[in-house]
Parts: sequence; structure tokens; C-alpha cells
Amino acid sequence: MSNDVAAVPKRERPGVRVPAAGIVTRRTSAPEPIRRTRGAGTGEPWRLAGADVAVFVALWLAAGATWPAALACAAFTAAALAGIGLYRPRLHLSVLDDLPRMLLGFGAVTPVAAWFTLPTTTFEAAVVVWPLVVLAATVPARTLVYVMLYQRRRLLPGDRALIVGSGDLALRLAEVLRADPAYGIRPIGLVGPPALTGESLPVPLLGPVDELAGITALHRPDCVIVAFPNAPDTDLIGVIRQWRRCGVTVYVVPRLFELAVPSGGAELVQGIALERMRPDRMRGLYAAAKRAIDVTGAAIGLALAGPVLLACAIAVRLESGRAGVLFRQQRIGRDGKPFTILKFRSLTPATDRESQVRWNINTDDRVGPVGRLLRSTSLDELPQLINVLRGDMSLVGPRPERPYFVEQFARTYGGYADRHRVAAGITGWAQIHGLRGDTSIADRVRYDNYYIENWSVALDVKIMVRTVGAMLGLSRRWR
Repeated sequence: MSNDVAAVPKRERPGVRVPAAGIVTRRTSAPEPIRRTRGAGTGEPWRLAGADVAVFVALWLAAGATWPAALACAAFTAAALAGIGLYRPRLHLSVLDDLPRMLLGFGAVTPVAAWFTLPTTTFEAAVVVWPLVVLAATVPARTLVYVMLYQRRRLLPGDRALIVGSGDLALRLAEVLRADPAYGIRPIGLVGPPALTGESLPVPLLGPVDELAGITALHRPDCVIVAFPNAPDTDLIGVIRQWRRCGVTVYVVPRLFELAVPSGGAELVQGIALERMRPDRMRGLYAAAKRAIDVTGAAIGLALAGPVLLACAIAVRLESGRAGVLFRQQRIGRDGKPFTILKFRSLTPATDRESQVRWNINTDDRVGPVGRLLRSTSLDELPQLINVLRGDMSLVGPRPERPYFVEQFARTYGGYADRHRVAAGITGWAQIHGLRGDTSIADRVRYDNYYIENWSVALDVKIMVRTVGAMLGLSRRWR
């Protein structure tokens, strides 16, 4: 086991027994999407957007715009309103709450649309009159739509909700939501300590918090409300991440909510603040956009780096002889699926076992000058652009690890398995912060999960720019 001991970073050697190299006994599979019921709140943002678009089209047609121009202006205005959150799902619908955002949206968008589509409109009319006209027409239309949506909520069953918690706050939420269907949520049960009796509970007690995953799989709720359960936050994070991947809406009662409600970030249910957690960003159109960026970026990268790849291949061939230019190794990617990663060869392992369990070769005397240069500049990872085109990896994401270490780290570090929610990356948030090689695994887990939770196209661009800057010798502290 001498190789095994050297396999783990020196500062964090877990004292656990691990299986033989190459065997992963637990694999993180893609969660099955929740089959959502047709609850009262289903499709509300689309209904509201449709009503607004109808008002916008009617106004522009009345002002003399053509049908194509009216439709374009309506779509442009609705897109702007969506961008500032006027079509977000909500528990409480109020035109008065919408007014500040409506003033902002109409004041910024309507003058532009009127100026380009209505040639006879003066500058003063476009800037002052048109925003007020659109606002005056939209407010009563929205009021009518909200009345209809509230009536629909009262007639249809609400979204099925689990309430995680069984204290006074959780019981109060269950009572209020059950009594008032206008919120569009129908509590189906509580999850909390088993010591409680069900005689005076507004909804059944379904089990303790440590059985939460099984309870969720059995009852398949549309949403979950986390209301101060008697459990450490670390025990809930992984389950909450799985809920969001399945499309379950998650509400959280913020700590010390009695002191202040975050501006625009929470809704009140009888004085109790609920914050809606952002849905998983790595789904649907967002996932398609990330894949499109990966394919485009990898293709451009291979084309631009062609001469560099050829030079690296020749240098590796001269140094390693007949061992081969490319080094292939099994890694674990998205949802625990193995794939073969490609790198320029910097060392030929003595045995397959060494390749699977040897943690770091930076101090290995067998690494030649070419190998050291490739590793220090990260040029040895350029062939992974082929992995990106194949769909095995992404340009940006958590670095993939070998099965031996995945099994070991998953048992030792909380949240390690959650890194496999997304495709592995050539570079990542952890890497640009210096977490490579013999560095803290716990820190890598924290950085990788932060990246997944806060993913955006802008963040990917920032990481890629800083990666290229580091390869060119620019400061690693550049932000």
C-alpha cells in the first residue's frame, strides 16, 4: 500500500479503507425529473406575459404601427420586463408591488420602441407620453389577470409541497397554506422529529429528516419548503441540490427573517418570509447554451492551436520514443460516468496500478524536460479539446479525477459527489485560484460547487480568459 499512501495529498490523507483501484462502488446517476402535476400555479408567468403582449400589440396598432412592427415592439418590451423579473413565479400577486419594476422597464424600453416604429412621434412624446400610456393600459390589464389567476388558484389544487421542519414555524406555514389556496401551494406533509404525534397536526408527519430522500422519492412533491428543520445544514445541501436538478421548486425560510426581508428576494406568507432558491442553471436552454459554447470554443481552439499541438507532439515523440504521444487514462465525469481523458505524455507509468493511484508526478525524476515544460504551462492538456468535442468534458468545469480517488474522496469530503452534477472541465474556478496538484481537496470541493451554483456565461468567459492569461505568464491574481 505504499503507492496508496502517496496517492492522497499530504495535508489531507483520509483514514478510510478504499476499494481496489478502478472500482467505483457508488455512482452518482442523473436524477429522474419530477413529473409535475398541473397545479394552480402552472403556466402563470406565460399567461401574464401573453396578456401584456396583447396590450402592447393593441397600443402600437392603435398608434399606427404595422403588424410586424407592433409584434416586434411587444416582444422587445416583454423581453425587457422578463429581464427585470416581472414574469417570475410568485406566491403573492400584486400590481402595486410591480409598479417600481414597471416604471423602470417602460421608462427604459418604450421610448426606444416608439422612436423607431412611430416616425411621427416627437422626442418628448416618446420619452414622457408613451411610457405613461403603456403603464396606464398595462396596470388595469394586469389587475384583471391577477384576479383571474387568484380565482384559478382557489378552484384548482395547488402545487404539492413538503414542509421540512416540525416546529412552531413549520406548523404555522402548513396551517396558513392549507387554509388559503390563493398562495397556490398545497402542503401534503411535514418532515421532522418522530416524537411528534399526528393528532393536532394540520398535515401528516411523514417521517424524520434523515429519511428525507426516501420521502421525497415516494411522494414526489412539486415544491419543498425548508423551515428550520432540526438537522445540520450540511445534511440538507446534497438533497436540496438533487431536488433542484429534478425541477423541484425549493423555498427556504431565511434565518432572522423577523428583522428584515431581503429586497425583492423573499415573499411573505402571513408574515413569514420565504425565499425561492434559483433553479438549477445546468438544465434546459442553459445546458444547450453551454454545450454550444463548448463545441464552438473547442473547434476554434483546435484550429488556432494546430501548430502548437504539432510542435508538442513532435517534442513528446522525441523524448518518449515509442511509448506514444498521447496518454490515455480513465476519469469520472458527469453523473459518475467514466470516460477516457487525453493528455500529452509526460511520463510512462511503470504499471497500470501506478497510473491509477499515483497522485502527483511533479517530483518524479522520470519526467523529462519536455514533460516538465508541458505540465508547467498546461500545454499537456490541449488534447482534451477533443474530449470536449466528444461530449466527455466541457471547457470549464470541475477537474475530473480517477475512479480510485473519486471513491476515496466521496467518502471523506462532504459535497464531493455533488461536483459530478455537471461535465468535467479542462479548466475551472478552483484551478484559476491555484487549487491544482497537491492542494486541499476540501477547498476544491467548495470552489467547484460554488461554480456550479453560480454558473453563467460571463463566469465561464472570465475563467477562460484568466486561464489563457496564466498560460501566457500573466499574473494569477488578475481579476
